[in-house]
Amino acid sequence: MIGIFTGIYLLFVNAGLAFRVLAAILVGVVGTLSFLRHSVYYRSDQVRMGWTQEHPEFQLEVGYANLAIGIAAFTAAILDWGSLACGITLFTYGTYLFCTFLLHLRQAIPVDAPHHPGLRQRAIRSTINSGFFVAVLYTFAFLAIARAG
Repeated sequence: MIGIFTGIYLLFVNAGLAFRVLAAILVGVVGTLSFLRHSVYYRSDQVRMGWTQEHPEFQLEVGYANLAIGIAAFTAAILDWGSLACGITLFTYGTYLFCTFLLHLRQAIPVDAPHHPGLRQRAIRSTINSGFFVAVLYTFAFLAIARAG
């Protein structure tokens, strides 16, 4: 939330800096933390999600995707590639997370009873959280891209 509020404040002070900060925090930091969660600490991630699997390759790939997008955002922000580049990283991460939103939504509205107690409640929370974050990412992405002209 601090990244969102910092970005909103900076939009009124220096829009170019705002989009750099937003890309760095909302995509760079979040993407890097997601990489750590999915790839480095994948066992605790499995416990949190109620999964058990012996081959965590899928989780590793998810972590690598988060890291790749996060590195692109850090690079765009640090090297000051402009509002367009920062907006594209915000849009890309928003689209990536929109797909996870759809997955959470599907889990929150199951056709049959959930196979794990608490799975539906977790899916509902995840749907709300990811939906909010996607809306924020898309909003800032469109503002950044519009500013770039």
